[in-house]
Amino acid sequence: MNHIHKLRTKLAILAISLMLTSASAINGVLPIMKSDLRISQAQTEILSTLPNLFVIISILLSSLIADKIGMKRTVTLGLLLVGVGGSLPILISSYPAVILSRLILGAGLGLFNSLAISFISIFYEGHLRASLLGIRNAFENIGQAILTLLAGLLLTFGWRYSFSVYLLAFPLILILHFFVPETKVPKAAVEERKNPLAKEKIDSSIYSLFLFAVLMMISYFAIIVRFPSMAVALKGANVNSSIFLAIMPLFGIMAGLLFGIMNRVFRDKTVYLYLILLFTVNLLVSLADHHFTLLVLALFLSGVPVAWMVPHIFNYIGSISKTSTQLNFSTSLMVVGFNLGGLLAPSAMQFIQVLTRSKSLYAPFPFFTILYALILAALLLRQLKK
Repeated sequence: MNHIHKLRTKLAILAISLMLTSASAINGVLPIMKSDLRISQAQTEILSTLPNLFVIISILLSSLIADKIGMKRTVTLGLLLVGVGGSLPILISSYPAVILSRLILGAGLGLFNSLAISFISIFYEGHLRASLLGIRNAFENIGQAILTLLAGLLLTFGWRYSFSVYLLAFPLILILHFFVPETKVPKAAVEERKNPLAKEKIDSSIYSLFLFAVLMMISYFAIIVRFPSMAVALKGANVNSSIFLAIMPLFGIMAGLLFGIMNRVFRDKTVYLYLILLFTVNLLVSLADHHFTLLVLALFLSGVPVAWMVPHIFNYIGSISKTSTQLNFSTSLMVVGFNLGGLLAPSAMQFIQVLTRSKSLYAPFPFFTILYALILAALLLRQLKK
């Protein structure tokens, strides 16, 4: 299998990740859809995160499906669902059709979410594998930036044409077919996933990390989902939110490339830096009620702590996992946590607004700010006691 070392094969495997974060590509279109379809704020926001529901389900099924039909065919099936389901609103632009479209999109994304990493882990080893995994993360942000920008440009022709960005899945299917060899998930890994808790006890800190992963993604998606509506409220209906949403992943790309350096410099203190950044981002949104510049700054910075915290969590899991069973279960649990947080973001924002009896779009963010401050204080106190 010498052909797997060719540059075109590596690029083909990395290209799969271009679509992984595409669910949020149409966020800039949401205010226009809200007006055109005459739906509520909550109904609008759920369109952004609804795919995460089926992503979670598909992730849990993808390994079993890949063992039956092969990884390459499973990824192809996922991309097919993304292309067909994601672009459905071009033909049928009613709210129920958009809901169906988002669910099919999520099912497709979930099928190849973990397999995009598995291809690299199976085909490559050592420093090359680590390098490709880092580049793969950058490809996610590059894809998000490109698709969000394209969706914003296509908005000129009408909001339903913005969904044509998901047609990119079809050329990716051809690239996958011609340049990536077929393989299957190793049988040992499949057996472990069927009963992940059969042999070893999972470290209790993993469950705390799972809850934190859910919270982090709730606050992260809250900013991304609500930014278009807040931007329109501040600057008027003519503001094109997609431009800002397309620039935001660039900060995540740069942050991801700096992760190794930050981890070496700050070592075990890095988690405090991440929490300070999460606190700062939500504080900026809380203060941005009449300041568009603060809102944009918060949006751009929001991807930085996530770009650092996600690899930090997986690095920690790798350091405490004594067996592949523990590693597989803990990794899958975190991926589910990240997607669950995205799914719950609109509901969490509505719940906080009901709780605070506020109709303000900014109401959830002081709550997140206080929560991160409490978590940071608790960790500092624990460190002082030690």
